[in-house]
Amino acid sequence: MRKVSICLAVICLLCCAAIAQAPPATNSTQFQVSLNFLGAQPYGQASALSTAFSTQFTTNTRLRADVIAMPGAGYTGYVGGPQYNLCGISALENLLASTTLSCGKIEPYVNAAAGLGRIQGSSTSQAFAWLFRGGLNYDPTSTGAFTINLVEAGYGDFGPTVTGEPNRGAFFQSGISIGLGSNAAATQAKKARIGHANAKKLKKMNAAIAKANKA
Repeated sequence: MRKVSICLAVICLLCCAAIAQAPPATNSTQFQVSLNFLGAQPYGQASALSTAFSTQFTTNTRLRADVIAMPGAGYTGYVGGPQYNLCGISALENLLASTTLSCGKIEPYVNAAAGLGRIQGSSTSQAFAWLFRGGLNYDPTSTGAFTINLVEAGYGDFGPTVTGEPNRGAFFQSGISIGLGSNAAATQAKKARIGHANAKKLKKMNAAIAKANKA
C-alpha cells in the first residue's frame, strides 16, 4: 500500500511538472494598452510620450486611439484610426514564414490616424492633425499579454502652427503593450500563421539535412 501511495505521489509530481512546463496558449487579445516613447521633430521637440488604446475590430484590423504629449511645447494630440496587420496579406505572410520575422510572434503593421492637436500656453490654439505610420510588434510568448513595439516610424501634421517651428515632420517610436481578453478570429489566424511558419521552417531544415547527407 505504501509503495502504491509513493507511486501515486510521484505521478502527481510529474503531472504538475508537465503542466508547469507546458507552453502558454496562443492568443490574440481583444484590448491593448501601449506606452511609447517618441523621437519627434515637430515644434522643435526631440522627444514625446504617446499612450495608445486599441481594440480588435476585424481579424486583421485594430481600432487605435493615441494621446500624444510634448510637454516642452505644451502640446497634446488626440488621434485615432485603423491599424492593419500586414500578415493579413498572404503573399507577405508566405514570404516571411521561413524567416526569423515570421508572422505570429512578429506583426508588421500600418496605421492611419486623424484627430485634434492642441497647444496650450498664454493662449490655446488647436487644429486638425493627421499621422501615417508603420511599425513592427514582437510578441515573445505568443499570448499577446506583453508585446514589444520594436519600432514605429511615420510622418504627420500635428496640428497647430507655431511661428518659427514646424508642425509637420517625421517621427519614430518604440515601447511596450499590455493585452487583455481574447479575440477568437484573430487568435485563430495567429495560430494558423505560427503553424504555417513552423511547417515551412521544418521543411527548410529537412531539405538542408538531405542536401548535407548527399554531399
